[in-house]
Amino acid sequence: MKHLLLPPLTFKWWKDLDFSSKLPFFRDRVVETYLWIAVAYFEPQYSYARIIQAKLLAITTVIDDMCDAYVTPAELELFIEAIERCDNGSIDRLPKYMKSCYQAIFDVYKEIEEKENTERFFCVHYAKEA
Repeated sequence: MKHLLLPPLTFKWWKDLDFSSKLPFFRDRVVETYLWIAVAYFEPQYSYARIIQAKLLAITTVIDDMCDAYVTPAELELFIEAIERCDNGSIDRLPKYMKSCYQAIFDVYKEIEEKENTERFFCVHYAKEA
């Protein structure tokens, strides 16, 4: 059961993003998202999958809150285009409050890419295409 605890590095990653000061309207649900993932991937060998899934779900929650409370249709179109391009150069066109969220997505995919590059180099490529 000990292996299901929220890893300190995940919590530190979330605090370092500092969404609470950058996006005051979002729901801080990183622990809840980790527990949702822990129900699906509870075996010890899936610890890395739990961390990555929790990060992506936490960012998805922020995007959902951003879209529900703050984003205009034009800004949403810019955000979608930036994500579809999946390059860091797109960040300059985004509004200031969207930049930290976009950068967090970009960084998580970079982390996955670096970790998976040795064994399954194709998996991030297909995730970016989807």
